[in-house]
Amino acid sequence: MPKIIVTGPKSSGKSSIGWRLAQLRGLPFYDLDERIEKVFEEEEGVHSSFREIFKKHGEDRFRELELRAINLIMNTDKILLSTGGSTFLRDDAKNLLLKDSYVILLCNTPETLWQRTIRKGMPSYLDGALDPHGTFCKRVEDVVDAIKPVAGLIMETRDLSVEDVAQMLDCELDYRKVKL
Repeated sequence: MPKIIVTGPKSSGKSSIGWRLAQLRGLPFYDLDERIEKVFEEEEGVHSSFREIFKKHGEDRFRELELRAINLIMNTDKILLSTGGSTFLRDDAKNLLLKDSYVILLCNTPETLWQRTIRKGMPSYLDGALDPHGTFCKRVEDVVDAIKPVAGLIMETRDLSVEDVAQMLDCELDYRKVKL
């Protein structure tokens, strides 16, 4: 199994938990959003954050870059990759990610995820939404429904610390004999 993928809805702790879990397992950590930024910078010659790319260039362009980044990452073995949960809503991206990968789904209540999200700033996909909260909760549901069937491990994070979740996942991966 050459890759572990940590994913889940927005604000579920994918990057921070993924980074810590990678440390515990002695794996290189890749964040898909950072890889999208890198691909964009290589193509356009200017750095932009993934949020800026989505906002300025639209979702279609963002998803093109995302697919390119996934293709590049999937040629690397023995890594831990953090991806946005919405990536799994697209079959082309999902199918690429599932090759030789063990998927961990991080879950929390939609309300907890909403509170975390609005503290960071409203995501671009909610711009112009008549009911941002309702739209966000529906997206959380869609993301979880898309990932659950392919997840090897589902972790309800609740109000646990990043360290506690990473330690629990590390133990669980050992118990399940998930080795890279």
